Amino acid sequence: MTDAFAAVPQEPGAPKPDPIVTAHGVQRQFGGLTAVDVEHFEVQRHAITALIGPNGAGKSTFFNLLTGFDKPQRGEWMFNGHSLVGTSPAKIARAGKVRTFQVTKALNRMTVIENMRLGAAQQSGENFFRALVPATWKSEEKDITAKAEVLLKRFKAVGEAR
Repeated sequence: MTDAFAAVPQEPGAPKPDPIVTAHGVQRQFGGLTAVDVEHFEVQRHAITALIGPNGAGKSTFFNLLTGFDKPQRGEWMFNGHSLVGTSPAKIARAGKVRTFQVTKALNRMTVIENMRLGAAQQSGENFFRALVPATWKSEEKDITAKAEVLLKRFKAVGEAR
């Protein structure tokens, strides 16, 4: 992967060889305050990318725009080559682009493994009627737990899972 970046200028916003997320000219204002003004942004496919800045810099607002939870005054953004302008958050999530929220204490009474199971997409037990019949979702929960334990082991958090 590092060879692919050899020709990429070492500056913020430089075009990447294979971006999965791109944004151009995204702007969000609240009254007279400009909360987000991003000329160009890319996330390289298969890479870990961080967006850092002080409190109030517009990071969360920018993610709300990219995931459909808020609407900008201008700009365009794409995920995997497809425009997401005007797309609902649910449709964006089904396409594979999801986000987490900054609620750090909402799930603090649950174990790590319970939190990870909660985050698994399209679970049968999320259906109201199926939730009433554990036999319809218990085996799926076991599979989800096994996948979560693999991830925890990979990131060396196994002892903290339960």
